[in-house]
Amino acid sequence: MSVIREGKVKRVLEDPSSKQHVIIEFTNFVTAGDGAKKDELEGKGRLACDITEFLLKYLSDKGIETHYVETLEGPRIRCFRAAILPVEVVCRNIAAGSFCRRYGIEKGIELDRPLVEFFLKDDDLGDPLITEEAVLRLNLVNKTDLGFMKSIALSVNHYLSELFGQQELRLVDFKLEFGKTADGRLVVADEISGDTMRIWNKEGESLDKDLFREDSGDLLSAYIGILEILRKTDPDSIPIRPETLQVIVMPKDGIKNPPGEVTKKGLIRLGFQDVKEVRVGKVFQVSLTKPLTSGLLKGLELMNIKLLTNPIAETHEVRLA
Repeated sequence: MSVIREGKVKRVLEDPSSKQHVIIEFTNFVTAGDGAKKDELEGKGRLACDITEFLLKYLSDKGIETHYVETLEGPRIRCFRAAILPVEVVCRNIAAGSFCRRYGIEKGIELDRPLVEFFLKDDDLGDPLITEEAVLRLNLVNKTDLGFMKSIALSVNHYLSELFGQQELRLVDFKLEFGKTADGRLVVADEISGDTMRIWNKEGESLDKDLFREDSGDLLSAYIGILEILRKTDPDSIPIRPETLQVIVMPKDGIKNPPGEVTKKGLIRLGFQDVKEVRVGKVFQVSLTKPLTSGLLKGLELMNIKLLTNPIAETHEVRLA
């Protein structure tokens, strides 16, 4: 099989049986500091592959679209061929790693709610933090896809936290990559393992790649432990979480907006003389029975055109996450 791309710890190979798929091969290499620190640990690839298989299948069962198809000998997995987006997504629950260094805060501080951050996928630049506005201005990802990525990251955070919580483990943070398949679906890609997330036990001890980064423990033993713990969980007992989004409908510019005119007059009578214009729209809050998918987003667009919005006189915006 010919190599499509070779990364620091994985290879992407052509699938001789299907042009719609690729094969991802996990190696025994482990790296840190953008490859500045590197080692080879016998069996590490197999463990990362098995953990990724378990978690991607679990997320798929909860309705989150991933690129995973099946596990092969190797250690390898067959996946849908997907063009990887140049932006990585990190979701944080507890302060650790670069977050602490960036803001000068103590490791272990719990955030009041999950924080989603975006990073430019560029090894030469050190994968720098990038704002949502910069992502959009640089045309790296469109607005709809960016909101989708954030929404899915929060859903993944919920399901992984619930799963690890069954065994008294804490999900500190994790990284996701996304890709676009040939049929236009936006899916969770790459791997989910101890290489891409931080997991602490109830004593606050790491069970992830921080053991290698900090020379603080046996990485292989930790990965074996993660896999054993996952096999003790009960994924089926974790219910599907309803997802909520908003559709903001506003009158188009130049279209008369009587409710806005009435509101403007009322504000002026109350002494707000600087009010120039008021445009009154509508907000629809839509609850879904499962996580967002590309298909659901297309269906939502049809819903807007057919029911929620008058395309002639109104505009609409979907707010995710």
